Formats: sequence, structure tokens, C-alpha cells
Amino acid sequence: MPCGPHTSMMRYQRAFLFFGFRAAFYVAAWYLVLAPARPARAEWSAIAEQKTSYTTDAFQFSSARRLRLTEDPSQPTVVSADKPEDVIWEPALEVIHSTPTMQGKNELSVKAQGAIYTNNPIFNHSDFRIQDRFSLDRATSVLLRYRYVPNLFLGPNFERRTGTRSIQEERVSSHHWRAEVERRLTETVTGTLVTRFGLRRYNDVFAERNTNFWTIGPRVDYRALEWLTLTLTYLYERGLADGHKEMQFADDVSYYLHMVSAGTEFRLHKQWDLGLTYVHRRKTFTSGLAGDTHVDRFDATHQGIAELRYHISSAATAMLSYQYGQRTSTNVLRDFHDSIVSIGGQYRF
Repeated sequence: MPCGPHTSMMRYQRAFLFFGFRAAFYVAAWYLVLAPARPARAEWSAIAEQKTSYTTDAFQFSSARRLRLTEDPSQPTVVSADKPEDVIWEPALEVIHSTPTMQGKNELSVKAQGAIYTNNPIFNHSDFRIQDRFSLDRATSVLLRYRYVPNLFLGPNFERRTGTRSIQEERVSSHHWRAEVERRLTETVTGTLVTRFGLRRYNDVFAERNTNFWTIGPRVDYRALEWLTLTLTYLYERGLADGHKEMQFADDVSYYLHMVSAGTEFRLHKQWDLGLTYVHRRKTFTSGLAGDTHVDRFDATHQGIAELRYHISSAATAMLSYQYGQRTSTNVLRDFHDSIVSIGGQYRF
């Protein structure tokens, strides 16, 4: 059958990922229940943040924001002929519970974040996550995270399910499960292995785009000098959409993705930090369905980010950033470029 190899691959990927996450959770359970701990001195803290951003293209804002290792570098986007400028308000609150242990510490946190568009409220959305970071020993830590982004509006698009190709709102809800193992290799080098499994569920008129994906890749941080840290990241991701077996719709968004990121962190002064990051992402669609616009298509995205931070005190930080992104595609209608300027502040209490 034509979908046999895909089915086998997905079965193998799911088994691999579920085994990995199950092993991570068993380690967490052992650590939390069986490992000896110091007398509890748990601490509660919270981080409140507000950013205000100007963007040259409201359609690309959420995807551009998440094009980084710690976010969702494969979030889909719709490219529109319109390029509406907008100002976006981004409030966020994170609550953290930290407990010291014999191995180091356990840090459990929950975070909620919003994006409120001034002129295009249809793009308003929220982002929720819960995570636990705990130490296995003085040099090794594990992070487990679940993130949920509900009902994100991508833009108007041509649906394929009715045969009329009518224009409908395209929306997606995303679930991500993430695990990281970080280890200090030397006094100046830290290595991290990142794995991720996720589900994207579209609204009914685009249900053939429902996608399961998995991600894996390493990150290396090198503290070259007291005031300079270098970071290099590579991620590979594979996504398999329902459309590969629903051939009547000719709309298969299955893909594989490569992402490379290089960053530098400068400590300019006791109170000033400057971060510079370059990201390159190449997404290749794997559809072979006749009549599908994704056949032989790939998108290449380049993004640069500069963020200046001023530490007003040990609790308060002010931020100013500039971000520029450009995408080229074998389908020129999917090309775009956008700029984002942000100013914000963060307070820990």
C-alpha cells in the first residue's frame, strides 16, 4: 500500500519518542521520590514581563517570534499579499517553585503569555507551558516541558476538502512535549541534547494538515572569555501530515526541516548585556501528490536578532531588540521579509 513506509516510519518514531519521554519521566520519578534530599527550603518566585513590539507584517509575527531553539522553530505561517503593520503587546507571567536537593535543585514553573494586536485583533493568541528542571548531579540537569498554543489564527487560505477552493480562516492548535539533558563537559563548555514531540491540530476545513512531528539535535555553549559566550545549535525535525494518506485533497504538508543557529552573548558592563543570534532554517516538503502545490517545494528562512539588556537591579531588567527575517521559496508567492522592533521590561519578585 502507498502509505505503508510512512506508517512504519511513524510507528518507529512514536515508539522511539514515547520510550525517550517515558525514560525521562522514570528518571524524574526516581529523583523526586527516592533520591535523598536536604531539609526542604522551598522558595516561591515570579517573573512578570511586558514587551511592546512593532512589526512590518502581522501575519509573520508569531512565527518569527518562535523561530529559536527554546520556542517552536517549525510553527507554520500563511504568506499574504497584504503586509499589515501593527503594534503588539506581550504580557507574560511565570511562577516558579524551587527546592534544593542533594543533587542540586528542582525548579518547577508554569508560564502564561499573551499577544494582543492593536489593529488586527484576529491574530490575538496565548501560550501556556509547564516545565520541571532538576539536577541529576552537580554537572547534569534535565528539563521536561509541555507547551500548548490554542487556536492560533494563521490567515485566510484556500481549503481543499469541499472541492470549491473557498477562502477560509486557517487555524491551528499546537501541543509540544520537550526533553533536554544538559551537561557541563568542561569548565568552559556545556553540551545539551534536545528532543521534542508535537501535535498540530487544524480547524476542520484544513484537517488534512493535522501533523505529528519529532525533533532532535544538540546545542553547545562555549564560554570563551569572562565577557563572551558562544552558542551553536543544530535541529532536525520530521513532520508527517494526515494529507499524505488523504490523496483526494492534494494537500500534503509533510516535511523535514534543518535548523542551524549561532549566537554570541557579550557582557559589556556589570549592568549591560548584548545578545546576537543568527538562525537559518530550511524546510523541505515531501509531497508527491499530483496537483499539490507543495510538490518539489522548499523554503529557506534567514533571521537575525539583536537584543540589548540593561540590569537596573538584581530583580529588574529593561530590554530593547531588533529582529529581521527573510524567506525565499521555490514558490515565489511564499517569499516574505519582516522586521520587529521591541522594547520591554522584566521584574522578578
